[in-house]
Amino acid sequence: MSDRPTHTTELPPDAHLALRVMPMPADLNPAGDVFGGWIMSMVDIAGALPAIRRARARVATVAVNSFVFKQPVSVGDIVSFYADVVTVGRSSITVDVHVFAERNPAAPQVVKVTEARLTYVAVDAQGGKLLVGPADGEGEAGACLAIPSDKELVLRTMPMPADLNPAGDVFGGWIMSMVDIAGAVPAIRHARSRVATVAVDSFVFKQPVSVGDVVSFHAEIVRVGTSSVTVDVEVFAERHPENPVVVKVTEAKLTFVAVERFQATRESAGG
Repeated sequence: MSDRPTHTTELPPDAHLALRVMPMPADLNPAGDVFGGWIMSMVDIAGALPAIRRARARVATVAVNSFVFKQPVSVGDIVSFYADVVTVGRSSITVDVHVFAERNPAAPQVVKVTEARLTYVAVDAQGGKLLVGPADGEGEAGACLAIPSDKELVLRTMPMPADLNPAGDVFGGWIMSMVDIAGAVPAIRHARSRVATVAVDSFVFKQPVSVGDVVSFHAEIVRVGTSSVTVDVEVFAERHPENPVVVKVTEAKLTFVAVERFQATRESAGG
């Protein structure tokens, strides 16, 4: 790992944002940092997304050309993975992935934590190589589809088979937990302190989510009280990467309370 921090004042534009996630305590290594293997797996997923769009087919990872860790990642960081196609062969696609962490919500700081280059090959249903077709603009860039939301893109992730319910759709509880995390992000930034969820004012499921969908969580503060912050969250799924479509799957409104501020107010009233 490099001993020289790579600091930046802001994140790159979202045009090539593949994933944006927040690691949890289960992702830690014994030293207390986020496990490097977790970051590597997320980089592999992030790099595959523009490769799939470019190939309009399944892809398999065939090489990790380079992988450099510059900074550790901590629980609570918001980690953004940006992916860009850099070369295209007959059946292979090479992608650069740059990873940034946004930390310290009370005094926000963005650092570059990882950069990598990976090569994927387009494959058919039997695992045989496919020829990569000519570029068509969107597939070449691997950019995100336009999503009809004016809220901030807080999280962007892909559910895995472990997140399924018995019916084969993504478990509603997984979506609800991600909505809770997404809503807390702007609340923490506004309060400049820890927050706790105190109410879910509404939660509407409009569409199921499937494994392989890229799920985006957009959040906006709609009301601020003495110690509370209410946030609207909209959730969209991008599916069928070979022929992409976007559907709205969920919308919710949640209220959070600033914990330190709430405790101080309660203690003052009690005294």
